[in-house]
Amino acid sequence: MGDQVGYAERDQANAARDAYVNCTFNGSRVGDDQVAAESPESGSGAAATATGGGIGVIAILGILAYFLFGGNEPFPTESDPWPDGVTQQAVAAAASDWLDRCQKSDSPSPANCPQSLVETSGNVSKVHWTFYGNPVEAVVIHYNEAETRFDVLGTVVVAADYTVRKESRRVVTPMKYWAKVHWVDGRLDVQEIKEHSALGDPEIAKQDPKQAWDPVAAKLKDAFTQCVRGAGSGMPAGCPDWRPPSGATKIEWSLTGDPLLTARASFDPKFGILHVKGTYGLTVRYKSLGSAKGENRTTNYDAIIAPTPTGPVVLEIKEAI
Repeated sequence: MGDQVGYAERDQANAARDAYVNCTFNGSRVGDDQVAAESPESGSGAAATATGGGIGVIAILGILAYFLFGGNEPFPTESDPWPDGVTQQAVAAAASDWLDRCQKSDSPSPANCPQSLVETSGNVSKVHWTFYGNPVEAVVIHYNEAETRFDVLGTVVVAADYTVRKESRRVVTPMKYWAKVHWVDGRLDVQEIKEHSALGDPEIAKQDPKQAWDPVAAKLKDAFTQCVRGAGSGMPAGCPDWRPPSGATKIEWSLTGDPLLTARASFDPKFGILHVKGTYGLTVRYKSLGSAKGENRTTNYDAIIAPTPTGPVVLEIKEAI
């Protein structure tokens, strides 16, 4: 996938974000449930009440279905027999190539791609996307013979770096995607890749690379140092979101204590990333209305770190929920 970080070698079939393709072919298709209700004859109060009750039940069922499936149709759980000559690696590579295009786009919402920026505080510019977590590792691929389409379910961690009102920002979003790849005239043609969320979907389980702690700790400690060095009126993009009161001047930041003292890492197999949780302390000193002031903060954090062929990459440090 071009310059994608965390992308495996192409012959292993690896893109938003090395490639072990685990395809599922069996199961039972989830059909669309149909609710049929006979309305009583009109002309009486009892009939009107019964009709209203039926509509209410249907509405409740619709609401429950929305929350049950996350607002999206579930990914198919059944696969028809594949066309002769088509391999898992070829389908995954087609999805990977399209995700590479999505990653190279400088649009905040590229068409037929899973990622999109929603920013309400101003116009977005200088958009740069980076995909992590090897998006075609452990993908689930099913074939729909009636529509001559391969459905590909995978996960990716999307990092968006952009500018709003001359301020650099970063958003990191782990997401599930659904790629629709048509089989037309003996070739694979990606129609779209969209973000997807529905309960009941097949699970994605990526292999733990067993990343050694020392390089992770070194990169994380350096990331905290860079957060403090790059802080101005607030912490820079990708760092804990904290800033002194509006109007503060002569701001000085410092890190207190060791953020790695009680830190522990865990691997997230769904997205192929590490979560490191620990405690950090920050001090900010500034002047406000001519008086010197200071604030201290000690809280827990959750750092998202992507294992890559060139070493771990710290994507984001945020306060733990």
